[in-house]
Amino acid sequence: MATLATLVARFVDDERGAANILAPEQVAAQAVAAVAFYAGFAVLTDDANPIGDALDVTESEWAIIRPLFALYVEREQALQLEATRGLGADVFGRSTSEISADIERKEADLPRLAFLQPVFSVGE
Repeated sequence: MATLATLVARFVDDERGAANILAPEQVAAQAVAAVAFYAGFAVLTDDANPIGDALDVTESEWAIIRPLFALYVEREQALQLEATRGLGADVFGRSTSEISADIERKEADLPRLAFLQPVFSVGE
């Protein structure tokens, strides 16, 4: 298990590096949003802590949450970049509408991915 803050730091420092234009707090907010969406369909292993930086997330939970989180981060970054068009900046990457369509598909699929039915046997 790792805290959400640790997973966000790993994403910012090790996975995105110079390609990320968002502040760590903005990335953390996207992680909280993705975990909150996931929590609507699954029980988090760490139910003692509220959803936030200190929340412990298992590797299997993060494997389901991370793709949605990455899309949220990409959309937030695209929003920031698109806002600079008025200043004459050349925007790179996908548009927010393209990313939003991917987010809709991922959010629609998340309940299926988060579903868990414990296995039990009847009799011996």
